[in-house]
Amino acid sequence: MKWMTDKLALIVVAIACAAGAWALMHYSGDWFFPVVTLVAVLCFYVDNRRLRALLRQHNIDPRSTRRQV
Repeated sequence: MKWMTDKLALIVVAIACAAGAWALMHYSGDWFFPVVTLVAVLCFYVDNRRLRALLRQHNIDPRSTRRQV
């Protein structure tokens, strides 16, 4: 019986996500794709900076093209 409630919850969440995505695209109009693209590029940049700092913390050159073992 638990699998039935899990499937029902999954369907409810999927409908909520679809409705949210539709509303976001419908009401933001022509600005949706430029804004989402900008947010994605900024997220990639921030993550790249975080990973490079982690590499420096472990004394690994982030610009090295050679694999460091």
